[in-house]
Amino acid sequence: LTSALVVKRYNLKGLGHWLRRFWRPSRAWHSWREGHRLELLGIATPRPLAVLERRWCWLRGRAYLITEYCGGQDIIARFQAHLQGSPPETELLALDRLFAALLRERISHGDFKGHNLLWIEERDDASGHWSLIDLDAMQQHRSARGFARAYARDRARFLRNWPADSALHRLLDQRLPQVPGTCPN
Repeated sequence: LTSALVVKRYNLKGLGHWLRRFWRPSRAWHSWREGHRLELLGIATPRPLAVLERRWCWLRGRAYLITEYCGGQDIIARFQAHLQGSPPETELLALDRLFAALLRERISHGDFKGHNLLWIEERDDASGHWSLIDLDAMQQHRSARGFARAYARDRARFLRNWPADSALHRLLDQRLPQVPGTCPN
């Protein structure tokens, strides 16, 4: 194995958190599963390689997720210079494709802050793609109604990365697809 790895530790946040979660799969396992789902659907994310769950008898403790390291710059840093303008069209088109894929597959991220979306440069040319990280709250919805609510929350959270009065916020608000009946625009 010659590539760099990321090891993310998922702690239990206290007794109350443990009591609510000990019988459910760990957040590390959930991230691993969702990473494989995204890979299968052609949506970029660092490749999940392994999950380790610490247990004492049958009681779950800390869990770890190991993924490939993908590097990249998060969208907040990437778009910082474009608050009053427009980012490169190639990056906006890649963002359009990502949101279209999430809509098509009825996938909500659950924590769509800008630090969870990384721009990955392609080695062979000047293009690139967006890669999703921090997948422990991700969900593929069976019902259109449940997805519409979750997507509206994801979209609103994503837009909160930039001041509402900025040109970038307005541009993204116009470009990002909306699920009918969920967004005020």
